[in-house]
Amino acid sequence: MRDLLEQAVSVAVAAGADEAIVIGFQVDEFSSRFANNSITVSKRISEEEVTVCLSRGRKRIISSTTDLVGITSFVKELASILQSLPDANFSYLKQSSVEYRPNRARVDDNLIYISEKIPDLASSAINSALSAGASRVAGTISASLVATYIATSTGIKGEDRRTAIELNVRAFSDKNTSGQGIECSSSLSGFKPEEAGLKAGRECVMMRDAKQIEDDFYQVLLSPTVVANLTDYVGLASSAYNVETGSSFLAGKIGKQVASDTVTVIDHGFIEGCLGGRDFDDEGTKTRSTPIIEGGIARNYIHNLSTASRWNTESTGNAGLISPHPWNLEVTAGDSSFDEMVREVKRGVIITSNWYTRFNNYQKGEFSTVPRDACFFVEKGEIKHGVIGMRLSDMMERLLKSIMLMSKERAWIEWWEVQTPVLCPWILAEGVRLSRAFG
Repeated sequence: MRDLLEQAVSVAVAAGADEAIVIGFQVDEFSSRFANNSITVSKRISEEEVTVCLSRGRKRIISSTTDLVGITSFVKELASILQSLPDANFSYLKQSSVEYRPNRARVDDNLIYISEKIPDLASSAINSALSAGASRVAGTISASLVATYIATSTGIKGEDRRTAIELNVRAFSDKNTSGQGIECSSSLSGFKPEEAGLKAGRECVMMRDAKQIEDDFYQVLLSPTVVANLTDYVGLASSAYNVETGSSFLAGKIGKQVASDTVTVIDHGFIEGCLGGRDFDDEGTKTRSTPIIEGGIARNYIHNLSTASRWNTESTGNAGLISPHPWNLEVTAGDSSFDEMVREVKRGVIITSNWYTRFNNYQKGEFSTVPRDACFFVEKGEIKHGVIGMRLSDMMERLLKSIMLMSKERAWIEWWEVQTPVLCPWILAEGVRLSRAFG
């Protein structure tokens, strides 16, 4: 891949490009899917892709291909198309002759050669859920090695590798009763599938007496799974590009209070145990840690070179060739235990999972989301019964400002409802509107 990228850069320069950025991706993943307590499918996927960005004058073109054999023709075609494009507002690279070498701290060799162990790890989750009282268990488990390479016409070169293993398990007992467990780790030693299975099994059993509640404002105790989903949108709102395009509720909020003073959200290019990120971004800028919210105050937007130029600042190492994006988000821990937080709930709901988060208005941060799997009504600090058929509707800033407590315990979360890996706690917020989703 390194040789291929350097070849593509040479072809681009020879074809008349003023600047070329070529990024290569290699993904090797082994996964198993299970349903009705048994593994149904196991497969290995190996994928390669190259993204090419060419510039000439004020014209720019970006495209990707999986046809690596035809990379020379692909680059030449892009260079020829450049002449007919309108001018674009972007910035050229400012670094040269930088080389990034793989960070060994990001790779666990045990996850590279794990294919034979994946079914056993899935079985551990299944058996734990069944032992907790579930009658049916389903889910997915996958381990991956992701390698990213970069080469530019200015002399930037780099390679980055990372490993991760992720489990999403759902357990069922009776009709309309389910629980979810998520376990994510960058190393095999930190991966505990039996804990995820046990959690899913216990919670589905607790949902057997579930019922609907009335439309009203409640205290809500949100699990790391839910907090991660909402924090993912905070990270996207911090992108300077999304601020520019009018799709961010953080627009105009730098230096202003946007959350409870207990809330700090940081984006990390790399942090120990993280599931995503790299040492360099898509422009070859070194990644770093950037506070987005600090003590409840909005501190920074995240930038690539182009947005940084327009904002008269510097790149934060978050490129996206078009739009900057977060790598790994961290919500700092609080000082409460889960049991202490439950005791503080006078009238509220514990929400352990959610999906279908949608925004009615991105600028205002007006959104709704649907709780799923295990939810529980709490009164005077005591869990009374399971809850089904809810929708949560709120404004992001109002919800962030209403956070009362945060847990000491935190977990890494990444799954199809959380695209950016997030390290986050449980949070307790007040005055949140819950309404019936049906009936």
